[in-house]
Amino acid sequence: MASNTANLMLGMGSATDWRIVISHAWPPVGILIGMAGQFIILPACGATLAWAFKLTPYEAMGVLMVSSCPSGSFSNFFTYWVDGDLALSIVMTTFSSILALGGMPLNLWMYSKIWLDVYDSSPIIIPYATIMKTLVLITAPVAVGMGIRHYRPRIASIVTKISSIIGWVGVITNTVIWGILYWSVFAAATPLLYACSFILPFLGFSLAYVFARLVCRTNKVCRTIGIETGSQNMAVALSVILMSFQDPKVKSSMIVFPTLYSTTMLIEMFTGIGLFHTWRRCRQKPDDEYLPGAHTATLVKSASGRRDPRSFTQSSSF
Repeated sequence: MASNTANLMLGMGSATDWRIVISHAWPPVGILIGMAGQFIILPACGATLAWAFKLTPYEAMGVLMVSSCPSGSFSNFFTYWVDGDLALSIVMTTFSSILALGGMPLNLWMYSKIWLDVYDSSPIIIPYATIMKTLVLITAPVAVGMGIRHYRPRIASIVTKISSIIGWVGVITNTVIWGILYWSVFAAATPLLYACSFILPFLGFSLAYVFARLVCRTNKVCRTIGIETGSQNMAVALSVILMSFQDPKVKSSMIVFPTLYSTTMLIEMFTGIGLFHTWRRCRQKPDDEYLPGAHTATLVKSASGRRDPRSFTQSSSF
């Protein structure tokens, strides 16, 4: 999993101009919307679904663990394949991992009181080492990829294509292996947990998308923010459960939802990619290219003759 993450982020970095990444830092409107979706909207959605579906305390805590996590590297992969704002996605994933150091324990502390205090006194341990490892796996390959793009654009294009192919193989392989290893979890899960696992990523994406549209973001940016909100880092959620609870029965109850969520999230993302490209193919001219465009921008000169990284044209306006 770690090697596939590094490969994906190297490819995504090779498809991104570092100047555009920096341009997203100010004004940080997209980042702020994404962080609100990640640490306010999704945790509230998770707690609401767990309460509405009347899940058992430890099943509900599994939902809360997932909804309180930072986003993962798969969000960048899916953003690339639906022609989102890849630079913004990378920046949001990085900021999400950093803010999770404080945002995750805060959300777990607020919402876990609904279930945990009554049934269990186990302290919740935040896996800071896992979060920092994720941060390194995201930023280091991306930095290398952007360096390749800056100095060797032609090589960067090749790296992106190869990484995308390997990434697809890795994602599909991981999904199959996950299903084989945890088939008993899927068999034992209740219909309500299945419903929750399908609703939560879709709900997170939809609410974040609508929120971004309300503040006048483009469809391209809205897709990116929605994907970032609905894609969670399962390694962090599983680490919290395994490190915080010692009773095997408790662990088995809490681990069900993260297992289901990781699979349903991929199913929904793959479906979304297919629908997006079907829609795109139906509305474009026959001679237009079908594959996602290079997620770069063309810098334009300002009146003073200097190039402004915030003034650029992207390959798609959708």
